[in-house]
Amino acid sequence: MASVHPRTNRAGEITSYQVKWRDGGGRNGAWQSETFEDETAAGVFKAAVDEAGNRWPPGWVKGRGYIVAEPDEPDEMYRFRVYATTMITNRAGIEERYRRDCLRDLDTYIFPTFGECDVRSTKHFSSDTIDAWLRKMEQTKIWRGAEKKNLSPKTIRNFHGLLSSVLERAVLAEPPLRDRNPCRISSLPRVDDEIDDEMCFLTPQEVKGLKRCFSVRQDQLLVSVAYGTGLRFGELTALTPRDITDRDTSKPKLRVQRAWKRDEEGAYFLGPPKTKKARRTIRISRSVLEALDELGLYELGAGDLLFTGANGTRLHYSTFGDRWAKAVRLAREAGVFTADKSPTPHDLRHSHVAALISKGHGLPYVQRRIGHQSIQTTNDVYGHLLPEADDDAMETIEESLAGGRRPLRSVG
Repeated sequence: MASVHPRTNRAGEITSYQVKWRDGGGRNGAWQSETFEDETAAGVFKAAVDEAGNRWPPGWVKGRGYIVAEPDEPDEMYRFRVYATTMITNRAGIEERYRRDCLRDLDTYIFPTFGECDVRSTKHFSSDTIDAWLRKMEQTKIWRGAEKKNLSPKTIRNFHGLLSSVLERAVLAEPPLRDRNPCRISSLPRVDDEIDDEMCFLTPQEVKGLKRCFSVRQDQLLVSVAYGTGLRFGELTALTPRDITDRDTSKPKLRVQRAWKRDEEGAYFLGPPKTKKARRTIRISRSVLEALDELGLYELGAGDLLFTGANGTRLHYSTFGDRWAKAVRLAREAGVFTADKSPTPHDLRHSHVAALISKGHGLPYVQRRIGHQSIQTTNDVYGHLLPEADDDAMETIEESLAGGRRPLRSVG
């Protein structure tokens, strides 16, 4: 059942009343809340929540109150919670893990606001109600490691895309349930502002120093191969000897054909890579080939894993992650990099890209090598690493302004 909680200021004075309950009434339901200025209003809302089965009362939008309903009471099939769940459940061509993630995100982040609304209603779903929900998402905090942080702009965009896909389906229904999708005109949080906070680029010297802080030789070799190829951890730990081709020539190659994935029950299995373009063949350097050789490239069976955990099984990310965290701590203590650097294993992929771009390799090449589905993704994530573009642009502009004369170059 819902309950009413007085909220006080530092002086102990009651400033508002908060109604709290678990969604659906179950002990595992996500906590929901709404705040009122007076106790009477809070009590009325609590009764409405109880009557609705410990869910948001039909027609109520968080922070806004009851929105005037359409003339007819919405049929159950058009209630957003039912409509969205049915759509995702019946969607073909998606992996079961993705389906489960969508249903989880709907239940946790979208249904608390829109679950009881009518998918057909232009009052329930408008630019105003969606903007209010986006603002709520920007203020939502989740646990990341040992501390709570705001949802990232990228995560909020993903939730917005999920909401938009449901409303777009209603627009395209036969007959149409809506005239338009208000998500199309939403102002979304910027993702470029978070890039520097989420990535940690290691220099070649820092990678070398970090490797020395691992006590397990396979971990040292994994760092070398990860930094030397830019593979994702799930791709890297799925490698077998058959994936290394032209190994006895001057141009050895590595084929990314499989990656570790999770099924609807959470069990791991080997399946196709993340996207179509993630299935790729890349050149590898002699040092990478030597690391693979030391791992057993020529001794193992063609289908045996090169990186393994106990008893030759899959190397768990958490297992390697624990040893990674210890190595990072030792590297800081040894002065390999500054205390403000907190690299993750995935940052070896970012550092691989940074090394390529620093030597003048363009984004199209980087896209193909690391397996991004879209060049736009590569540009969004790594475009800020192209300082030479400014140098070239300034040289072009100066040459034009100078009437075709080559600009003077500084010496030293």
